[in-house]
Amino acid sequence: MLLLSGFALGVMAVLALTVARDFGHLKEGKVFIALVMAGSAVILHPLVPPLWQNIVADIYTMAPALFWLLCLVAFSYRPRLLSLSGALALYTFIAKAVSRNLAIDQNPDSQWHFLGWVLPTYGEYLIIGLGLWAVIANWSDDLGESRRRLRGVMLIGVGTCVFLVIIPITTGIVGMWLPYLSIIFITLLCAYSLLRGRKGDLFGVISGLQSQPQQTKAESTGPKPCEENLKAEALTLNKLMDEGFYRTEHLTLKTLAEQLGIPEYRTRALINQTLGYRNFNDYINHLRVNEATQRLLADLQTPVLNISLDVGYRTLSSFNRAFKDIQNMSPSQYRQQSLAPVA
Repeated sequence: MLLLSGFALGVMAVLALTVARDFGHLKEGKVFIALVMAGSAVILHPLVPPLWQNIVADIYTMAPALFWLLCLVAFSYRPRLLSLSGALALYTFIAKAVSRNLAIDQNPDSQWHFLGWVLPTYGEYLIIGLGLWAVIANWSDDLGESRRRLRGVMLIGVGTCVFLVIIPITTGIVGMWLPYLSIIFITLLCAYSLLRGRKGDLFGVISGLQSQPQQTKAESTGPKPCEENLKAEALTLNKLMDEGFYRTEHLTLKTLAEQLGIPEYRTRALINQTLGYRNFNDYINHLRVNEATQRLLADLQTPVLNISLDVGYRTLSSFNRAFKDIQNMSPSQYRQQSLAPVA
């Protein structure tokens, strides 16, 4: 077991250093490194002196919450961390850390056993599921085909590994050899994917026109359109959007592809290659907010709510959030600032 532990720690150290060197400046890279450290703590726990075991246990208890966070920052468009899911993620490791350091007994007869140990454990299973759901729910909005597949496989693999680590620790049904083997397997998979994939695919560094010249046949789910067809499709897309198709409520990539009359994978590549967008919602929001900025100044008597509905948003809150993400101010502030007399 000691040899297995040493091998696992060595591989994880190399992976963490590689990610830190190439992607350490990205939030995805930072969360990934933190998750690797949490996995290392699982292996280190039985090897460290008793004085440090509680601290090491507190670190590996963060793994489910870190996995959820990684799924959000890697896949979700404008992830919302201040939410019920975020509160649950915090609770899963804070409750156990407090219980562990206050020596709250894990005996089922203990008064605080349910709140300090049982409920956080169920929360860990749930938060892993919510992380995987974030991957699935935002799957089609990622416009980079190779990046989308690579990140999906990686995150699902990491999620499975985290789940297999939690089961032996919380239930004792399986020996600790399962977490060790799971960690080694997913670490080797991550290292292999980083080496095999184009640099930046995993964390979405490359986008737009710069991400395409090195494409291989494996990066497409169908035949690639020639340059002439790509230009023609781009003209059709621009004409459709100039006519205001982006105002359509509940607009999805599939709906747009059907309207254009081209396959969904080609629509995804079209927006990514010709316009440089990595996320479909980002593309649509920029079009809507661009019209809204003009309407806010041209139609001074029109309420902000009416403008938000006209450009395709269902609620004022979603419009305000998208507008502030792009313009760094609310629609009302934008209107007031633009109309304010220059001193």
